[in-house]
Amino acid sequence: MKIKKTNLILILMTVLSSVIGTVLNAQQINISTIEKMPNEPTPYIMRDWKKVAAGYDSLVFNSSLNGQYLPLIFDLNNTVNYPGQRSFGINSYVGTFTQYQGEAINVLPALIGASLIGIDKSNQNGRNYVLESREYFNKR
Repeated sequence: MKIKKTNLILILMTVLSSVIGTVLNAQQINISTIEKMPNEPTPYIMRDWKKVAAGYDSLVFNSSLNGQYLPLIFDLNNTVNYPGQRSFGINSYVGTFTQYQGEAINVLPALIGASLIGIDKSNQNGRNYVLESREYFNKR
């Protein structure tokens, strides 16, 4: 049995409208325990995420810090994907035993987070961290 294209479209539209109609007519069920909960906690204090991001940037990208696990950033001079280009890394976690093995999962969000709050990572303290992060994009 051969179904014409227009008949098939008509059938699909009918089924789709039936599904949409069912979804639109769904009703919220009230659960008494949930209804007793406040919509917002009291007191509600939003963390200053811009301040947190700026503090993270000033900690992570400060290569002159001294301490047991500091600095957190390191230079990569033996790059693989872009030989001869300076790059940098941030250890996967503080206190790692594998020095100088940064991962993109730490580097790229640090750049993006700083950029979102207005820090120019393409020109910070004479370094272009955006260009240097190219190392985390595989050329192959």
